[in-house]
Amino acid sequence: MYNEEKRAPKFLNELINFSKKNLKNYELIFVDDGSKDKTLDMCKAFKTKNIKIKIISYKKNQGKGFAVKTGVFNAKGEKIIFIDADGSIPPEEISKMLRKLSKYDVVVGNRSSKKSVIKQSNIRKVTGTSFNILVNILFKININDNLCGFKGFKKEVACNLFKELIDKRWLFDVELFYKIKKKKYSLYRLPIVWEHKTGSKIKFFDPIIMMLKLINLRIKLLKKPSKI
Repeated sequence: MYNEEKRAPKFLNELINFSKKNLKNYELIFVDDGSKDKTLDMCKAFKTKNIKIKIISYKKNQGKGFAVKTGVFNAKGEKIIFIDADGSIPPEEISKMLRKLSKYDVVVGNRSSKKSVIKQSNIRKVTGTSFNILVNILFKININDNLCGFKGFKKEVACNLFKELIDKRWLFDVELFYKIKKKKYSLYRLPIVWEHKTGSKIKFFDPIIMMLKLINLRIKLLKKPSKI
């Protein structure tokens, strides 16, 4: 989470209640990615309500990729899921992902599926589609939804994928898919319920900037084939 004191509380309440009722053995890892607001205080308040919450916080903002990687390498479970704290994805979707993780190495939320229930503006839909097309041209991974903030892994697989992570910010998802294909891990694309929430850290023109950074990431991956 980065500066999520306003958006996150509602979702975190829902996540905690869901976990208590539906998960027998679990931990919740809250990663505060150098927030400047009261996100850390909010996390500490939630921890008093649930002993299974672990808080990781650092002062300098490092980026979403770094934050997720930090959570992955601090997780104890044999199945690891990361989910955005903005509330765009209902906690109930976790149950569906856990079932599929019993059969697949990696399970990812897929907003492009016809079975998904998605609420977003047409402009964001067009921008996202354009971004995914460019990703597939550059990386040849055949993925129609690269940036969904809902992905699950078997622990060993997660550690292998996040090891030597090049991109610390928004493009780490693309890097993960590239490595998943290279390492030939089994992948399931899960139809989900998803609704765009205002206040997203990704702004309207960011995907355009990200498109330019994709080329740089592709070059870096080509230079480090032995570590992929």
